[in-house]
Amino acid sequence: MRTTWLILLIMVLAGGAMYYIATRPKVAAPYDTIALHDTPDSIRSKLRVFAAYDPTDITYRDSAWFQQDSIPLKEIALDTIAVSFDKNYKSVTFYLDYDHAWFYDVEVNKPGQDVSYQISFAVNRLNDSMRVSGIINDPLHDQLRLSGPMMKMYSSFILSYSRKLPPVTDSTQKSTAPDSMEPGKPATPPSRVITVLKK
Repeated sequence: MRTTWLILLIMVLAGGAMYYIATRPKVAAPYDTIALHDTPDSIRSKLRVFAAYDPTDITYRDSAWFQQDSIPLKEIALDTIAVSFDKNYKSVTFYLDYDHAWFYDVEVNKPGQDVSYQISFAVNRLNDSMRVSGIINDPLHDQLRLSGPMMKMYSSFILSYSRKLPPVTDSTQKSTAPDSMEPGKPATPPSRVITVLKK
């Protein structure tokens, strides 16, 4: 009799496990990964990475990064060689912060939320400044290589993305068309503007 009850209990447990596995939500694709490579340990130990999702402007003050409404940016912990993080976004901007002295921002746009990217950065010293190189790899499509100097940080500043700001509707403003601009001014406005609040 005990054997019958034991077999029945095992069948019930097996059926419950099969039902759980069958009804569990399926992940559309692996999580994104972000990694540092070819970066000296002395630099790696002072490097932090933050993420903001489709920001219009970002504020830095008191050694911290904030989005609109003073919401702190999400930090991606770099305590492993490659970190996995949520891939359910279409647009994200990463901020590499070296010792609160230099920063680099890079925007990543995806064709859809179910696409996973492999992102890697290398940070190295170049004379009196810092330089970043990296690869944003979409395993199913293509990869984007990037390289550039890090920007000097101030005690407090605002980083605004011009193309995401609403257009000027003031009729007293001068036209920004190239033929009406003053000599020596660029034909297109900068993609981002840094407003220094405190040096």
